[in-house]
Amino acid sequence: MIRKVCFVLSPCESAYQYPAQTPLPPISMGILSGYLAKKGLDVEIHDLNSVISKRSSDDLQKNKIEIIYDYNAVLSYLNGTPNSEIDSLIASLLSEINIDDFDILGVSLGGDFSFMQIHIAFLVGKFIEKKYGKTVLFGGGNINYLYIFKDVFYQLWETILKQFNFVIKGAGEKVIWDIICGLNQGKQPEELRNIRGLVNLNGRQISDNPEYAPEIVKPSWDGMSTDYYSKYMFDETDNYKNTEKNMLFFYKWPNVGIDSSGQLANYYNRVKNKDAVPRLMIPYIFNFNCPYKCAFCTQSDYDRGSVIGGEVENVFNDITTLMDKYNTKYFYFLNNAFNYSVEFSNSFCRKVIHEGTKFYWSDCARFNNMTYERLELMRKAGCIKLTFGFETGSPKILNLIDKKLDISHSEQVLKWCHELGIWADIEIIVGLPQETAEDFKYTYDYIEKNREYINYFWVNEYFVVPNSLIGKYPERYGIKLMKDYTGYEELLKNNRNYFSKEGQISTKNAKLYGFNELEGREYEQILLDNNSRISILNKIQRNEFNEVSQFYRMLLAK
Repeated sequence: MIRKVCFVLSPCESAYQYPAQTPLPPISMGILSGYLAKKGLDVEIHDLNSVISKRSSDDLQKNKIEIIYDYNAVLSYLNGTPNSEIDSLIASLLSEINIDDFDILGVSLGGDFSFMQIHIAFLVGKFIEKKYGKTVLFGGGNINYLYIFKDVFYQLWETILKQFNFVIKGAGEKVIWDIICGLNQGKQPEELRNIRGLVNLNGRQISDNPEYAPEIVKPSWDGMSTDYYSKYMFDETDNYKNTEKNMLFFYKWPNVGIDSSGQLANYYNRVKNKDAVPRLMIPYIFNFNCPYKCAFCTQSDYDRGSVIGGEVENVFNDITTLMDKYNTKYFYFLNNAFNYSVEFSNSFCRKVIHEGTKFYWSDCARFNNMTYERLELMRKAGCIKLTFGFETGSPKILNLIDKKLDISHSEQVLKWCHELGIWADIEIIVGLPQETAEDFKYTYDYIEKNREYINYFWVNEYFVVPNSLIGKYPERYGIKLMKDYTGYEELLKNNRNYFSKEGQISTKNAKLYGFNELEGREYEQILLDNNSRISILNKIQRNEFNEVSQFYRMLLAK
C-alpha cells in the first residue's frame, strides 16, 4: 500500500546564478503536501535548489552539470543507455534523500522555462526507477510549456511517454490521489491511463486527458526545512518602525534577479545584521482562472474553465492558521487578480478588519472595478502592494488585444494607491503585434506622466503562446507565425552557452514562435525595435532601486 510520498523539486539555473537568493517556499509543492496530508498520507518535500545553493563540492560544479544540455546524452539515458556522468550527478543531487523510505515519488519540473529543471527532473525520475524500482510521477508548470510547444519538443515527449506512465498536466493534487488510489486497489498503470490530467502517447499522437479544476488548498511545507526560504527581517515586536522597514525591503523593493535591491538587502541582513531574524513570507493562492480574455495570454484559451475562488471564511481561516504555524504576518498572494470579485474583495477585507487580524500582503489586481473605497478597505486589511496588468498605453493595441482597460481610470487608481500608501507596480509588454513607434510612445508617455504614482514597472518582451487567441488565430491580429523559428537542439546549445558564461536561464526559452506582420515589419526588425524600446524604458525606471543596490553592494564589500 502506498502511504509515504516524496516530492522533489528539480533545480533551476538561478540556484547557480545567485546562491544567495532567498525564494518563496514552492507553492505547488505546498499545495500537494497540504492536499495529500488531509487524505492521510505521509508527505515529505525536497527542493534540489537548496542542495545546489548550499554546496560547492566538485560533483556539483557547473562544468559537471553541463551534460544536462547535451541533447543526445539526455535522450539516450532516458531510453536506457548507461551514463556514469549522469548517474553521478543525480546521485549527488539526491544524496540527502533516503529514497528507500518512500512508496512513490513525484518530481516537479518547476515552471521557469528552464531546461536544467526539465531535463534534471526526467533524469531524476529515470535514475529512481532504474536504481530503486519506485513508481515516479511528473508534474509542474513546465509540463504545460512542453505541451503547448509539443511540435518543437516531440522527440522528448515521445521518449518520456514511452518510459513513464504518469505525466501530469495542470493541477496535480486530485490526479495524484486518483493514481495512488488506483495503484492501492491493485490496478496496473495501463488501467489508469484515462485519469484526468494525464498526458498519453497514442501511436504518434500526444494527447492530454481533460484537466481537473484546481482546488483552493491551505499549503503545508511540513517535513521540509524552511531555512532556505527565510527572509532576514527586523524584529517588529513593539516597534512599528521595524515593520515599515520590513515592508520596504520585502514589498517595495524588487526581489527578483541578480543584484535586485530586495535580494541584496535581505542578503546583507542575513550575513551582517546581527539584529535581523529569519521569517517566512508565505505564498498563498485562492483564485484561479482569469475572467478576462486578453488575446496574448494563455488564459484567453477557450478551454479554460470559469473562475474558481475561495470562500471568505475558509481563506481567512487558512491565513490565520498559516500565521500561527509559521510565526509570520507576511504574505505573498499569487492570484490572477485579488479583485476579480467585488463581493469577495469587500467581504474578505471587512472580515480581516472586523477580526482585528494584523498581517501584510501583496497581490496582482485589475484596474477594473477598483474604487477609492475598495482600495481603502484593502489597505486597512493589510494590503501593501498591488501589481496591475497595464501592458500598453496605446488605444489601438489595447483594442486589438481586448484588454478592456480604461486609461484615465487606471491613472486614477494609481493616484488612489499612492494616496493610501499602497505601492503600485505595473506590467508592461513590448512588441505586441502592430506596435508602431507611435504606439510605444503612448506607453512611454503614460509612465512619464504617472511615474510619481508607479512604484516599479516590469518590462516584458512579447512572445506568442500557441494556446492564446493570438496563437490560435494569428491572422486576426495581422501576423503570420514562424513555427519553426527555433528548434529543440538549438535551444539547448543556446542554454548551455548562457549557463557556462553567466549561469542564468536563456531569455529565449519561451519565444519559440516568431512572427511577421502581414502588412508591416519582418520579425528581425521587430526584435531590433523591441530591444531598443526595452532599453528606453529601463532608463526611466526609478533611480531609487539602483541606488539601493549600489549601497548594499558597497556594504557587502566591506
